[in-house]
Amino acid sequence: MYRKENNLKECKRLFMAEKEQRKRPLSLKDLTEGIACPLFYTVIGCFLVLLHRLSVSPIQFAAVLVLSLLLECERRKKKDPGRRLLVNWRPVSSSLHVYIYVIAADCVFYNRKRNQTSVYIMSAVANTFENVKAVILSAHKNTTSRDKVSFYNSWAENYDQDVAVLDYRAPTLAANCISSHFSGDREGAVVLDVACGTGLVATQLKKLGFGKFVGVDGSKAMLELARQSGLYQDSKQVMLGEEPLPIQWVDSFDVVVIVGGLSFGHVPPAVVRDLCKSTKPGGYICMTTRSNQDNLEYKGFLDSELRQMENEGLWTCVEVTEVENWERAVSEHEDGYISGAVYLYKKL
Repeated sequence: MYRKENNLKECKRLFMAEKEQRKRPLSLKDLTEGIACPLFYTVIGCFLVLLHRLSVSPIQFAAVLVLSLLLECERRKKKDPGRRLLVNWRPVSSSLHVYIYVIAADCVFYNRKRNQTSVYIMSAVANTFENVKAVILSAHKNTTSRDKVSFYNSWAENYDQDVAVLDYRAPTLAANCISSHFSGDREGAVVLDVACGTGLVATQLKKLGFGKFVGVDGSKAMLELARQSGLYQDSKQVMLGEEPLPIQWVDSFDVVVIVGGLSFGHVPPAVVRDLCKSTKPGGYICMTTRSNQDNLEYKGFLDSELRQMENEGLWTCVEVTEVENWERAVSEHEDGYISGAVYLYKKL
């Protein structure tokens, strides 16, 4: 009976203390002491995340700050129960909980991006064929165009050296095909480089005497590297297949080229109509695609679209070249080199 009365008295005392605490105004000391320690925990938490995934998003920073505030409220309540707390909630009790919560959130919300980043870093550290193959296969897991763009943004800095490991010949083959048929003023001709990436095609065409380039790509990071090359007089970010090329580009370019974009999971075959519209009458459109097993269905649709446009009198086929050793195979069920094709059409 005596213990029960003591418990009731203690509960009443705590209730009254809590009531008085709520009436007290929030002092400047409460604010400064309530923020300084959480900021410290925030820096520590973000450093742990930085080690975990090599980047800290604004959302994660805010999450660590909020959890740190709650942690500080818990600490202050234990130290001085009579002082008013910033909030009255106790979900965490140690800095270890903050770390666990942040890493768990990272795994849930950023798992796919972290996987791509780790594969990309592996490629950057050890630029071997197996590592480059792992980078490219990781892109196949991305099902939406936005995911693809995100992948290429993360790959941009290492893209050139990775495709060199693959012995990627398409930019050179396309440039040589254009050069063998173009008889106009190369220095004055304007080339629209669609899916330009970092500028591999423009680099090859520059060697062959072409001097003016406009670049288009869906990846902002790729476009930035293309601009830095100094080859492009203009560039524009366009999601091919989702956005049309600018209407003011109709009948504007002497040469339009797309290398690497026309393949399964990238640019739909119907985009070639936009390429034709942007070309001057009498100008050339050069396209490439892979002929390996994974891309055969796409290539069939592309060939059908090209023939249909020729039947409509939009252009005429100048050359189609099948190339045996296009690039090194990265598919899990292919070895050696895969084949590819270079198409050259002239707009009527």
